[in-house]
Amino acid sequence: MSDLQEVTFSELLQRPNETVEKLNASRRRALRVHRRGSEDDLILKAVAQEADEHEILVLTVRVLRAVMANPVTRSQLLLEMLPQVFPWLTFLPSDARIAFAQELVDMMDASADLRLSSPVLTLIAQWRNTADVYADPELLAKLTSTERGDFGPVPRPVAE
Repeated sequence: MSDLQEVTFSELLQRPNETVEKLNASRRRALRVHRRGSEDDLILKAVAQEADEHEILVLTVRVLRAVMANPVTRSQLLLEMLPQVFPWLTFLPSDARIAFAQELVDMMDASADLRLSSPVLTLIAQWRNTADVYADPELLAKLTSTERGDFGPVPRPVAE
């Protein structure tokens, strides 16, 4: 986002026509709107630009869905490629990797339909946490143990 041309919120309010001209002239057809006193800047872009970007996202999800639908390409292409994107996948068993890939594509599809990104990011965080458990043999043994009962008090989590 650092390559976006920046305008201030005051400029947007005081000179909207000039701001729109800057928007139309910008290479990425988007502007970063800096709000004084706020850490959360805004992105200003045309509705048509947003629609185009959303269409690209939908097409990408459709390609991934097509790859996942074919067992040969799923195992040969996507499952070999995903650890390059998500290195922590190497700690998951192969059936869990397949489940992650399918859930990821499904969640991306549903999220694209609703124009939401947080469900996808939540799913990735959940699977990363699962991989973290598989990476720790001691923790994995405790969590998969058939032993039942009260194991005593749980220590308070320590902030990292």
